[in-house]
Amino acid sequence: MLSLAEIRHCSRTYDNGRIVALDDVSFSVGRGDFVAVTGPSGSGKSTLLDVMCGLEEPSSGEVLFDGSAVRGRAAWAKIRSARIGFVFQSFYLIPSLTVAENIELAMLWQGLPAKARGERVADLLERLGLANRIDQHPMQLSGGERQRVAIARALANRPELIVADEPTGSLDSRSSAEIINLLEDLQRSGAITIVIVTHDRAIAERCDRQVELIDGRIVSDIRRRAEGGSRS
Repeated sequence: MLSLAEIRHCSRTYDNGRIVALDDVSFSVGRGDFVAVTGPSGSGKSTLLDVMCGLEEPSSGEVLFDGSAVRGRAAWAKIRSARIGFVFQSFYLIPSLTVAENIELAMLWQGLPAKARGERVADLLERLGLANRIDQHPMQLSGGERQRVAIARALANRPELIVADEPTGSLDSRSSAEIINLLEDLQRSGAITIVIVTHDRAIAERCDRQVELIDGRIVSDIRRRAEGGSRS
C-alpha cells in the first residue's frame, strides 16, 4: 500500500550538528492508520512530526507525501493547507473571534463563498457536539470544548491526515478521554489518517500502531492489528 506520508533516512540536527533531534529515521504512515508516537521528553517526537509535515526541513534525507518527494516552503504550504490538519496541546484559538470565526479562518484561502463556509462550520460543530457554542468565544468554553473547536478547525478543509501533538496534555482525565474517543471515531468513520504524539501510555494503547522514539531513533514499531482488520 502506498504511504500517505513518509520520511526516508532523515536526520535533523541543530547547533552545527551538536544537537541531534532525529538520527537517520525512516518512518511511514499508511492511509487510514491511527498511530501513536511515544517516547520520553526530548526523544524527537515533535521533530518527527514537524519534518514529516514540512514544518522543519531535515538536515539530511527525503520526505514524501502521497508517494512524491516534497521540497520547498511553497510546496509544503500548499499540501498543509489542503491535506493536513493540526491539533496541538495549546489550542491556538484567537480569543477575540467566535468559535465559528476561528474555524472559518482555516477556510479563507479556499475562496469558498461565505454561505458555504458557514454551512461547513455548522456541520462540523454539530458533529462535534458544539452546535450551541457557535457564537461564543474561546474563553467561554471549557478546555475540552476548546480542543473540540481546535479539532473542528483542523477538519475544516477536509484533510487526509490529522497530526495531533499532545492534544490532551492540558486537559483533565475526563476531557482527555472525550478527545481520544472523538479522534478514534473520526478515524473509524472517515477516510482520515491520524498520527498522535503522546506521553500517555493508555492513550497510545488505544491506537492501532505504536512507534517509540528514544534519542532521536525509532526503537520499536508495533502494529496491534493487521491492516484492514478491526479493533478487538
